[in-house]
Amino acid sequence: MNILICSAGRRVKLIQFFKEELHKVGGKVIAVDCDRTAAALYHADLYEVVPRIDHPEYISHIKSLCNKYKIKCVLSLIDPELTLLARVKDELKKDGIVTLLSEKDVVDICYDKYLTYKFLQKHHIPSVPTYIDISEVIKDLNNNTIDFPLILKPRKGSASIGIHKVTSIKELEEAQNRHREFIIQPFITGEEFGADCYIDLLNKKTINIFLKRKITMRAGETDKSIAVKDPELKQIIENLIRILQPVGPIDIDCFKTESGYVVSEINPRFGGGYLHAHESGQNFIKNIIENIKGKENAIQQNDYKVGTTMIKYDHFLVV
Repeated sequence: MNILICSAGRRVKLIQFFKEELHKVGGKVIAVDCDRTAAALYHADLYEVVPRIDHPEYISHIKSLCNKYKIKCVLSLIDPELTLLARVKDELKKDGIVTLLSEKDVVDICYDKYLTYKFLQKHHIPSVPTYIDISEVIKDLNNNTIDFPLILKPRKGSASIGIHKVTSIKELEEAQNRHREFIIQPFITGEEFGADCYIDLLNKKTINIFLKRKITMRAGETDKSIAVKDPELKQIIENLIRILQPVGPIDIDCFKTESGYVVSEINPRFGGGYLHAHESGQNFIKNIIENIKGKENAIQQNDYKVGTTMIKYDHFLVV
């Protein structure tokens, strides 16, 4: 059983976790990235350097690698590629390949931050107020619904790239002139929390919900976190998953404010903080392998210890 991991980037430990589980069943990890210096490539069993995801032949290249390495499952670790894979999910399925990904409508909702907000708002799930019209922002500033500072970020972005804090209408208008597609949100000062979840590919049940309080962030990923259990937060996550109906791994970001929890982002893929869940016994990779074998997984939502702390650190490789 071989698994292809696309846009592997710096996710070295995740690659190693996949290797550990796949080797138990005689499988291998094949990692690909468009950057030859992507560290994770050199920790996979096999790797290939591929074109950028915006190259017209990218998907054809991925399909040829699936054939070359007898791939049983394909997944990506970056948001922009999820929409590409969602389009060919049915094609790959005909060749016996599982695409570890939710349906296209779910991927589209999660990738577009304004669509995410509208979805949450429609289903009465607490969320961070989100705007695309500067006139609406000014209106709510004037009636004291929101206040400066505000956060401006790409409507379709990832890894905290392109995020700006603005403290005046002048800065907001200048930022608007520089960016075409953006959203505007109030700056949230509450504690940040995350949920790493796995929804079974076969029975669609939520197998894992690992909750953590984020201590520090770096480049949009959790750098340090503490495992928690909170019935209120868990209920919000369960309700969100029930309505959205994703499958596979999903990473949900939240803030705890004076008025309660609000959902800020949904990423239908492995999050950067999954390492904490894995080391706490929430083994999504084992669940994936069982699903590929055609076996359903038993629910394991509360099988972890509260208070453990994940601390990431840097390492290096000379190639």
